[in-house]
Amino acid sequence: LGTLHLDNMNPVTIVEYPEQSRAAIRVIAEHNTPGDTAAFGLESADPVVQEENNLLVTAEECLEAVRVVNEEGGWRPGDEPGSGRAAGSGTTSRVRGPTVDPDADRLPKLLPGINLVHGLEGERRATFEQNKRFLRDVYEAGLMVRRINIRQVMAFEGTEMADTGAEIARDHRELFQRYKREVREEIDRPMLERVAPPGTVLPDVYLEYHKDGRTFGRQLGTYALLVGIPGERDLGRTVDVAVTDYGYRSVSGVPYPLDVNAASMDELRMLPGVGKQRAGNIVVDRPYDTVEEVADGLDLARFCEAGRVQRAD
Repeated sequence: LGTLHLDNMNPVTIVEYPEQSRAAIRVIAEHNTPGDTAAFGLESADPVVQEENNLLVTAEECLEAVRVVNEEGGWRPGDEPGSGRAAGSGTTSRVRGPTVDPDADRLPKLLPGINLVHGLEGERRATFEQNKRFLRDVYEAGLMVRRINIRQVMAFEGTEMADTGAEIARDHRELFQRYKREVREEIDRPMLERVAPPGTVLPDVYLEYHKDGRTFGRQLGTYALLVGIPGERDLGRTVDVAVTDYGYRSVSGVPYPLDVNAASMDELRMLPGVGKQRAGNIVVDRPYDTVEEVADGLDLARFCEAGRVQRAD
């Protein structure tokens, strides 16, 4: 079985039945494949919006559910059972996660996602600030979310939202755009680096399309990351990728392991700490017997190998 992922969880159920939920999440995380996402429908962290739209989960409940999923599912392949630290506790506990480690090389087994909806009845300027505050609280607590999905309501004709939702979306258009950009820059990107630090290996990325001299693909799974690698490669096949950089909701990387004796300039320039000049020096000084010969103080072993080269006698 190559991929085993779920789609969503109910944060209210997790909070109301914590022990049963922890047990269930542990079973899921033992048997799923890494990178799994359990989306939470918070919709809004603003209590006014929650009340006017009969939303069932509060920001406090959702934060607790995020913590539970992190503790029970936020470990990575290779972690020892029971070795995790509960975020903020400072002491070793029976839980396995979250594994927040800049040297991690695999995605966590199971993390929550957060869905936020704008254009609901009762939305005001404070709504945007409260949503950002909730997301900052998650990040500052040392927790992880795999995905933050921000969208506006689709107001269908004949429904109660037909006029209200369209009017709110129109009145808050500039506010929404600025808020979404701030979330992507201030929270999404650093959160993505926490979830998938440089050197994280994404196995079996399926190559889908070319754009601007790069090839883009995704792993099979729920809410899979968009991955860009340099060069135009054959589509319809899979390649392992080591993460090197981040967009707002995507990552860049290089094929893993990258052979320093055969890598292109564009591939070498993607490596952390290797710019145009260093990449040129690496190419000029090839071949290498080991990656350590290339490193020059850089930790390239997380990304590279030195392939065998036929030397002239």
